[in-house]
Amino acid sequence: MLQFIRGAVGTWIVKILFGILIASFAIWGIGDIFRGHGSATTVAEIGPVKIPASELDRQFRELLRHEFGGQLTSEQAKQMGLVDQTVSRLVDGALLDLAARDLGLKVGNTLVQYQVQRIPGYHDSQGRFEPELLLRALSANGMTEDAFDEQVREETRRRLVVQAVTSGAVAPEPMVDALFRYQKERRVAETLTLANAAMPDPPAPDDAELTRVHEDQAVRFTAPEYRSLTVGTITLDALANTIEVSDDQIKTAYEARADEFQQPERRSFQQVLVDSEEKARRIVEAARAGKNDLAAVAKAEGEPVNELGPVTETEVPEIGVSVFAIEADTIPDPFKSDLGWHVIKVTKVEPARVRTLDEVRTDVVAQLRRDRAADAMPTLINSIEDALAGGATLEEAAARFKIPLTKLDAVDATGARPDGGKVADLPDGTAILSAAFELAQGAHSPVTEGNDDNAFVVRADGITPSHLRPLAEVRDQVLAAWKTGQRAKEAEAKAKEIESQLKAGNAVDEVAKATGATLATTDPVVREPGPEAKLPADLVKALFSVAPGGVVSGATADGQIVAKLKEIVPADPHAADASLATVRETARQSLANDLLAEFFGALRTEYPVRIDQDRVQAMFANN
Repeated sequence: MLQFIRGAVGTWIVKILFGILIASFAIWGIGDIFRGHGSATTVAEIGPVKIPASELDRQFRELLRHEFGGQLTSEQAKQMGLVDQTVSRLVDGALLDLAARDLGLKVGNTLVQYQVQRIPGYHDSQGRFEPELLLRALSANGMTEDAFDEQVREETRRRLVVQAVTSGAVAPEPMVDALFRYQKERRVAETLTLANAAMPDPPAPDDAELTRVHEDQAVRFTAPEYRSLTVGTITLDALANTIEVSDDQIKTAYEARADEFQQPERRSFQQVLVDSEEKARRIVEAARAGKNDLAAVAKAEGEPVNELGPVTETEVPEIGVSVFAIEADTIPDPFKSDLGWHVIKVTKVEPARVRTLDEVRTDVVAQLRRDRAADAMPTLINSIEDALAGGATLEEAAARFKIPLTKLDAVDATGARPDGGKVADLPDGTAILSAAFELAQGAHSPVTEGNDDNAFVVRADGITPSHLRPLAEVRDQVLAAWKTGQRAKEAEAKAKEIESQLKAGNAVDEVAKATGATLATTDPVVREPGPEAKLPADLVKALFSVAPGGVVSGATADGQIVAKLKEIVPADPHAADASLATVRETARQSLANDLLAEFFGALRTEYPVRIDQDRVQAMFANN
């Protein structure tokens, strides 16, 4: 397998997996498994490579912080399989690094910089890469620019190996045709629908029956746990409003962002778009003869004049170069684009200029304050933590550091109050509630970073445990639930009767009339219907398992449907309107995944993998 890659890697174009988010790995790192091991305890060996426990611990914590906002405990993460996922990622990365080393793959600085400049989120308002934004992010994550570049280099090298393996995956056309026929086949059915609500009222139940329902459906009649909370919120905007900036600082910030405030040349113009060169030239000649009055000539020709602008050259990509080469108030020769023949008259030119500090002062000041606030936020969070750790109450810390506190008398884990209303206007509400419902009564959370550079601290003031509401309190709800269940059973029994009659050969319309079911014919349905489908997915699946005339039934949220397959509409992959692109791509991706699995299997044979599961489990046993 490696010999195969050696022969192909030099010629295959990067096609596959190029969209992997570099930022999600590069900002917090994959880690170079070939250096920095020291004497750390080893949790895995991949051939000659040893993965230290410290690297597993680091990447596991980063996974929790960056992908789950730090809201999962280690135990919860372990139950979700995130420990095993982190180990697998480290092992796979090591295997790819070994393959890249064997191939002699090297990633130059030019490609690294190209990759860095494509990372989303680090561009100015005009789409240009802004190094300062990236440097601030690296500083906040404790990473140097050189270390970041090296991790981008490593991840790029790994992707190149993966791309070399998978780029050759091509789905054979017979496979594509067969998959298209299977996936795009449609079926039409006659349906008889019974609504649960249309079933007659059942006889009134006795108390024993209601008690049984109350107990059997206890979850339905159980009040959730409610907590009274005190929430302190530290928002970047509020902190920014407390920061004063000097005129010199404002001027320096403006100069540092000078490129951002450059306003390119903009033009307004009239355009007449026609479908023939002959007509376009006739309009031009007539307009030139009539003092360049393009609007009057176009009107005489019965053609509309479009008034466009002011626009920049890039805002009219089809014609921008031509429009911005025209002298104002003149009418040049017509030119052609994919849209047709253009006759243009530039009516106004706004020269390129730099917006002055006075024009952008509000924006510069706001951004400067936010930047200073972002720098000050970690110090503020640490100070609040120190105060709380030193014995200060949440109220005392809030008063000292001017943190607004919000009191919630009773709220459940979803943010609902006992009256059914929802808590509103709570920044990072989901994260706050998640943290609050992990606390013992009277305890407070750490000061936790939330969304949009905000932070919060929450205290559980009181806890009302979840409990089953007494039958007397929810009697009406229990009775309604019992009636709903009885009607559903009646509808199901009636649907089975209808299904038997149809299978016995009775006419669909006669059965519908005799049973009171609603008769309809479906639109053609596909094998895997979307959320907008009118038939339940299980019923559709059953329809695709029977021949024409076959009968199936199924439940909906509020009734029963019995369906008789009326017609099969085959899919033709060679029809003029057949779109095979999605099917072909799905098949190609499946083949690519198979190739990649085979490749990793070959690597594991060449470089045996040993994972010390006992040591891994011990690392997170009491974390």
